[in-house]
Amino acid sequence: MLNAAAVLVVEDDVSTQGLLVAVIKHLGLQARTAGDGRAALAMIAEEIPAVIILDLIMPEMDGFEVLRHFKHHAPDLLMRTIVVTAAAIRNIGEVPDLNQVWKFFRKPLDVDQFGAAILGCAGQGSKKAGRDGAYETPPRP
Repeated sequence: MLNAAAVLVVEDDVSTQGLLVAVIKHLGLQARTAGDGRAALAMIAEEIPAVIILDLIMPEMDGFEVLRHFKHHAPDLLMRTIVVTAAAIRNIGEVPDLNQVWKFFRKPLDVDQFGAAILGCAGQGSKKAGRDGAYETPPRP
């Protein structure tokens, strides 16, 4: 079952996880967290989030394995995925599985661009913008 307001944050670093959750809540969306890929896949099996924020370097099952799992078992989840990583990757072309994700960010994040990408991936951004994450954010109160 799809939860259109839910964002799953798959990140092993607790402080980064907290920052990402704060951004998501500021956007008016619900956030759930998982500390590794195995926990994330178990949560996705119960409820499919609108957006998956995925770190690549994690214990147990890393983000690369999660992407491969999506590619072979649930390819539609790739376009629900925003990769956020400190891994030494310059662009998504270096890792073929990254070519199919919604957006790729390197840490540290530009919070405004990150928030806009989440809204766009969740279908709540400007309909005029494309997949590149250049979405208009709603006006702040």
